Amino acid sequence: MKFAVVDGVRQEAAPGLIGTCPGCEAPVIPKCGAIRLHHWAHRSTVLCDPWREPETEWHRAWKNHFPIEWQEVWHRDSSGIVHIADVKTAQGAVLEFQHSPISQEERASRESFYRPMAWVADGTRLKRDLSSFCDALTYAHSAETKLRAWIIPLGISAIVDRWAGSRYPVFLDFGDVTFPPRWLPDTGLLWWLQYIPKVGALATPVFRQSVIDHYLTGASIRGLARIELSRPQRSRSGLPRFEAYLARKQARKPRF
Repeated sequence: MKFAVVDGVRQEAAPGLIGTCPGCEAPVIPKCGAIRLHHWAHRSTVLCDPWREPETEWHRAWKNHFPIEWQEVWHRDSSGIVHIADVKTAQGAVLEFQHSPISQEERASRESFYRPMAWVADGTRLKRDLSSFCDALTYAHSAETKLRAWIIPLGISAIVDRWAGSRYPVFLDFGDVTFPPRWLPDTGLLWWLQYIPKVGALATPVFRQSVIDHYLTGASIRGLARIELSRPQRSRSGLPRFEAYLARKQARKPRF
């Protein structure tokens, strides 16, 4: 955990502090080594939230885009089990930053419990995820949508398949890399997946900062405008003008 309760106040881990877990109120100790992120750990090996995963620098960086009071918000379900939302906005939307593998059952449970919500998935965890996604993108059909997007069928990209069936938005974070359409920016992109039954996933590249701003202030999520290719003008013969010009040129008798 990033925060524990110390003398009645939420605080980050620091050497010498004594804290309690905000959810189960069990004692927690600060872990402040030189390698891993500073964090609080339960003295026992029993986790009070069964959905928790070890926090990485990637998790912490995403959390830090949002106000401290929105981070690690505790909930308790009808059976008394504690769940900790990575971020809960002032409007009540939950953001879950997922690095570790997650089963379909757990994903469905979280989506039923946190409503509304969105996922940000770490696309750099498995080496083949980026390459299979790029391969799928290379051969995907362009979508007739307002923003530039592609339709990726299931069975081609492992990371797209793993998130199939999600009821809420999924944003894939591959970091700063170059994608097959070379005109795409190589920094600051997330891939917004929206699943279409019996079709696959609509993959829309959107600006990372616009997603953050959307959950901070309600601003629109921004992506890339579709490229509208102009249709060639046609001549009286019905052929495009350039093709008509070639036809006339070939019909002329050579001059010797």
